Amino acid sequence: MDDVLCGTTEKMLTIFNETYNEEFTPNDLAKVGKEEKITNEMIEFILEEFNKPGFTRDLAVKKDAIEVVESLNEKYNVYIATAAMEVPGTFFDKYSWLEEHFPFLNPHYFIFCGNKQVVNADYLIDDTIKQLENFNGTGILYTAKLNEGIQVPFTRVDNWSQVYGHFVDGFDSRIDETKQRRIERYHQLMKKSDTIL
Repeated sequence: MDDVLCGTTEKMLTIFNETYNEEFTPNDLAKVGKEEKITNEMIEFILEEFNKPGFTRDLAVKKDAIEVVESLNEKYNVYIATAAMEVPGTFFDKYSWLEEHFPFLNPHYFIFCGNKQVVNADYLIDDTIKQLENFNGTGILYTAKLNEGIQVPFTRVDNWSQVYGHFVDGFDSRIDETKQRRIERYHQLMKKSDTIL
């Protein structure tokens, strides 16, 4: 959800810059761990702010996200998985935000988790490489400042228009791809069961 459906980083930076009288941009986040510009204390402050009730309630929706998710929802079962265990103060606000901006989605398909490995789906669109590596289906990397320029073994999308192209325009290809992956997974499971018996 964060930085895929909504502009979480932009709000974090706004609060951070106002508090510390700084002028950090999203580009500065790509330097975390590489330069001393952003300290651990600053990162802790950002996480504390993120976890406060109300923080996620008014996040800006990413351009075209509502329209594209609605189109996806007409062809696929759309689940929204958000890593919320580290920031439990966001649960209610994230739920309310999703209901407000995506009222056409089934709220029973909202998943609040830590590791998205627990999500049993064919595809996961996420901006966090680690979540995609843990996911058992096909990962789609949504470009964000923290993953820009990093070579990954995942299909990369830069915006919701590209998501539309990949999943709506490419619907038949995605169905064929999913069938093939499920057949392969079935054969792998059968091999495992043969060795167990």
